[in-house]
Amino acid sequence: MKKIISIVLVIMLLSTGCSFIGHKNEQEPSIQAANQTVNASASNTAQDSKAAASATSTNSNGLAMTSGTTAAPTTTSSMVSGNYTDSQIKDLVIDNGAGKGMAAASDKSNLLITLYYKNQKGLIIPVTRTVKKQESLAKAAILGLVDEAVTKEQLDYYGLYPVLPRGTKIKGINIKDKVAVIDFSKEFLNLSGKQEEQEAVASIVYTLTGFSTVSDVRIRVEGKEITTLENGTDLSIPRNRSNTLINTSDTQIKDGCVKCDLYYVSDDSNNHNYLVPVSIQIPQTDPRGIPGLIFDELGKKPNETTYFTSMPEGTKLLSFNRQGSTAVLDFSNQITNYGGSEKEDTLLNQIYYTVSQMKGIQKIKLLINGKEKTLPEGTEVASARSVPITFNKVIEN
Repeated sequence: MKKIISIVLVIMLLSTGCSFIGHKNEQEPSIQAANQTVNASASNTAQDSKAAASATSTNSNGLAMTSGTTAAPTTTSSMVSGNYTDSQIKDLVIDNGAGKGMAAASDKSNLLITLYYKNQKGLIIPVTRTVKKQESLAKAAILGLVDEAVTKEQLDYYGLYPVLPRGTKIKGINIKDKVAVIDFSKEFLNLSGKQEEQEAVASIVYTLTGFSTVSDVRIRVEGKEITTLENGTDLSIPRNRSNTLINTSDTQIKDGCVKCDLYYVSDDSNNHNYLVPVSIQIPQTDPRGIPGLIFDELGKKPNETTYFTSMPEGTKLLSFNRQGSTAVLDFSNQITNYGGSEKEDTLLNQIYYTVSQMKGIQKIKLLINGKEKTLPEGTEVASARSVPITFNKVIEN
């Protein structure tokens, strides 16, 4: 088995009003602190973005992409009256991690790309893999999701599984105007049940939209447009991170709601615990209230049993301010109500990955009751830290 580098995990989801799913666990596993991130350089990956953008056919085993970010206006967590459209909220706050699935590797001949597999409990798990720079990285990434012997062997150690049926081939993939059109062989239709359909679609959409050259995904089979899969999964419109739900029983966005992703920690009996995105839906409302809603939700004990939160009960986000590309979060004193370095690392991972799902955030600084403090186990959080760029394990090919 090839060596791995343990690294960090996860991200965000929001809730209030529309719908939510959750899970819990009494034991919190060790997860490396999110400040141990790889320093990716956009200059090292700019040419690889072009390679992904021209992915019509090619060999398989790689991906590339640079995640460009734009600074957003200063926002705070205070709510104000008035309704905002879905696009206004997204423009101000949320991108659900789109375009953030690739980074430079320490070896300049490689890239780090994020693929979405599933664990034994059916949760879709983001995992960063090392791949060689090559043409058609998008095609290589999706082929890495197919149930083949080599892929299964690589993933077995990590308690993960491919999501696409055995024998599935890519007959073509084209990326134009940020829309990826991917054409699968007929084996793609060998998905048993609606849950497998939803897992496969979410994995494809999230993997491809991790590239900055892809915003939307269209799926074809044997050259033909597919509007609905056999068990009812809708493919009639381009799929993206705003309309594709992950790790939830919900199948569509409710009227008047906006979809957001929160990151929890998976509860795995075999000690394979990963950061996991869970989609929730919140009302279309003032975008300045979204950060508060996110962390209110993360502070609640989930109703499910396949994942849990490390956010101490009663923790409140007192304020959320943006200073250029730096997010400054001020939490109540309850955030320190835990014990042990493992819990501290897990808590920080949830916070950092969640905030990294907001547009334009490149660094994160934490305050406690308005003051710069050191956490109980010694982690310094008052200095701005770069957002994490890898997910869970970094698996070397």
